Amino acid sequence: MSHTNGHSSSSISCATKLRQRLESNEILVAPGVYEGFSARIALEVGFECLYMTGAGTVASKLGQPDLGFASLNDMREHAEMIANLDSSVPLIADADTGYGGPNMVARTVAQYHRSGVAGLHIEDQIQTKRCGHLGGKAVVDVETFEQRIAAAYKTRKELGSDIVIIARTDALQTHGFDEAVRRLQAAVKAGADVGFLEGINTEEEARQVCKIMAPTPMLLNMVEHGATPSWTLAEAAEFGFKLIIFPFASIGPAYQAIKDVFVQMKATGRTGLDKKFTPKKLLTIVGLEQATALDNALRCDLASAQVLAESDYCTRCTRLRLDCRIDDGFRRTRKRRQSTDLESEIQSLREQLRATQSNASTSSQHNETNWPVPAPLGTPGSVFNTMNQTDAGLNFSPVRNDSPAASMNFPSTTLGSSVTNDADLECLTTRPGIDPPTQHRASLFPLRRARALGNIILQIEEIDELFNMYIKYNHPYLPLIDEKKSPHEYYERSDLLFWVIMAVAARRHKSQPTLLPRLARNVTDLLWKTLRSMSYSISTIRAFCLLCTWPFPTSSSISDPTFMLVGTMLQMSTQMGLHCAFDAQDFTKVPLNLDVSEHSEWAQTWEACNIVAISLSIGCGLPLFFQIYESPSASQFESSPPESPFYLRLQLERFKLRVSLSLARPVPVGAEAALTRERSTMYHLLNSDLDELEKRFSGTSGIEDWYLMAARLHLQAFYLFDHHEMEGHKSRIVALFSTAYNLVDLSQRLNEGPQGLFDYCPFFCYQTYVNAAFVLLKILTNGFFNTIIDAKAGKQLLESSITGLRQMSVVNNDLPARLGDIIGFFCALPDPAVVGGVTIRDLQLKQVRNRLSMSVLYDCLWTWRRHFQTHQSDTDRSNNTQDKFYFSLTFQ
Repeated sequence: MSHTNGHSSSSISCATKLRQRLESNEILVAPGVYEGFSARIALEVGFECLYMTGAGTVASKLGQPDLGFASLNDMREHAEMIANLDSSVPLIADADTGYGGPNMVARTVAQYHRSGVAGLHIEDQIQTKRCGHLGGKAVVDVETFEQRIAAAYKTRKELGSDIVIIARTDALQTHGFDEAVRRLQAAVKAGADVGFLEGINTEEEARQVCKIMAPTPMLLNMVEHGATPSWTLAEAAEFGFKLIIFPFASIGPAYQAIKDVFVQMKATGRTGLDKKFTPKKLLTIVGLEQATALDNALRCDLASAQVLAESDYCTRCTRLRLDCRIDDGFRRTRKRRQSTDLESEIQSLREQLRATQSNASTSSQHNETNWPVPAPLGTPGSVFNTMNQTDAGLNFSPVRNDSPAASMNFPSTTLGSSVTNDADLECLTTRPGIDPPTQHRASLFPLRRARALGNIILQIEEIDELFNMYIKYNHPYLPLIDEKKSPHEYYERSDLLFWVIMAVAARRHKSQPTLLPRLARNVTDLLWKTLRSMSYSISTIRAFCLLCTWPFPTSSSISDPTFMLVGTMLQMSTQMGLHCAFDAQDFTKVPLNLDVSEHSEWAQTWEACNIVAISLSIGCGLPLFFQIYESPSASQFESSPPESPFYLRLQLERFKLRVSLSLARPVPVGAEAALTRERSTMYHLLNSDLDELEKRFSGTSGIEDWYLMAARLHLQAFYLFDHHEMEGHKSRIVALFSTAYNLVDLSQRLNEGPQGLFDYCPFFCYQTYVNAAFVLLKILTNGFFNTIIDAKAGKQLLESSITGLRQMSVVNNDLPARLGDIIGFFCALPDPAVVGGVTIRDLQLKQVRNRLSMSVLYDCLWTWRRHFQTHQSDTDRSNNTQDKFYFSLTFQ
């Protein structure tokens, strides 16, 4: 069998080919592959079908056990890579539980279909699943399993796809054979094409399930030394199976071979590889001949001795009838890169010329007797037009004046003289230094062209696509920019703002998965360069707002600079006078004539700074040393008008700031009694204020209801600081559980809408969502309250929150993904009281009490760390290979 490199030799799809093969009388064998190299070897041997093993993928891609670590993106990317190595060979891929509810199952099927996968299997385990050949598994009810398969079937029909749906049940070990068969039958009725009974133990079970499920094809999972006996291919066919997979067929031998070589290399310093395995052999396995075929067809072969002997023309030029010559000094250049470099150089030269002219003008002014007062911005003769006045760069760097006029000579004068001429005045006073704004000014008609930043070049089409994505998905959460302006106008105003917008949109840009990491490096460098320049504008402030709302992903809260950038943003805004837009003249060196729209622009930017700063302070659990200005001039915009897009958010964020200032007091454990009455009164007043806000804004939109619920969660999370004997404590904890439950539930319902939530939500929304999940975890695992609340519904919602966090994850191993894994770890513990305690007394936060409403999150993280410090050695000494659980994340 010959294989192509990513091109199908047949007109029918791989899914159709898999269906036809399952209808034949012969059993179909699919070796388990776990990455591209093992898949290439299987293709070289000539297998008709491949199977992407879930356990092998998680082990090779993430270096983790098959315990629900892998997300949809992890598995889909891996499957797409393997499927496209040879699109004529069907690939069956593990899809775990479908990664969530029906909507996530539908999304999984759609993405697997677009990736070229021919078949996928969906199982009935809970979201915190584990490998099918480990103990301690738990399955969902039949109705939920049936909904997963029905969602997959419905999506396949809508896509017009022929992808094979395989229904897998793990109920044999937990519920017995009869229940497992009942689940398979329900799945087939819901639309499954193939049945998959995991963990078959006996020959009788194998024969019986094939007989009962006929004519539905059955799959046999042959994991050597697992729960299923090692049957031969002939035995499996005789039992009645139509498809057999060998998940460990490649990763098992690979482990042993790699380990043997490493042991030998450590002992002797040599690998001992077979002489036949040369570098060329390796490259040949992974498609060297196919990859070089096109290159050879386009390359000049005149240099070869054979061609030189026969002709003075290479075969390519002969075929194309071109003049053939070899230029030793020729060097290929990228035309797009060359054009962009030239444009950048021209722009730099223009800025230098502009700066030189400004310095010459300033120098000539200093040599005059009467030093002219600069014309107000926007008036005739002004350096800059009114359109750019709002973005005028305010240079706060020290003034240097090296012109001869700067030297001061003091002429002799009569002390009694009452007349001072202009020349004397010049010598007797320190003259004002007015720095010409250095920021590039926006033109009236910005050119549409490619933009470059470091080693990144974005073409016009890519810029438009990213900008449209930002306006559609991100802009509604923080409507700070004018969506009617083009991205090139924003580039002319501020290159930092332009690239921040591109970076925010690139978070979910699937066609260029490496764009965000590259932008993270270059945009961060541009950010620090802008700060060092000490020349800021309102566009710089807006760039900071957006970057703090959608920061670059990180795997550690310690290395996250977002809160530091919030403080910098507030300081720059205050230094520019955004907090006093109607008196901004007090903070500049040049007259400012702002019209009504520009005053509004300054005011809205300051409001956005308020919103971003307060929400990030609460989300990070860190106090914000922040002054609300109540001066008469500031009061005109501090209370934003109802038509402002930030009106509701500003009211809520200031309410949450008041909650933090009122309740966040460092009170030692055991000293709460003195403040009991005061806190009860505070709770009553703050809840009354929030009730008034809810009456005014509730039902306006789904996301505004979410903001209101987030404000209530912030207030009620302080209940966890209270002593259990405080009056009304039980009812308050139940109310806290209800708020957290409703917030997670509303988040999932919003995510199912057309706009979605988890993929594009701001950093603060993620922080609030994860805090609500940990509140649920803390109360559900408390031995006292789990008998009062609806524990079953709460646990189901808590498990689904893990899926939500994985969807919020932007890159592998970032904070949302890791926190989701920690929640899954706590859910899998045999003793849930580790988190919440046994009695009502144990619910009170004792480890962390100074992180505002986020204290419950950090308290649980300390519990997690200490649990590992205590039990790690016991886990390492355990000989129970079936239930061994190892978790090696570190979280800062």
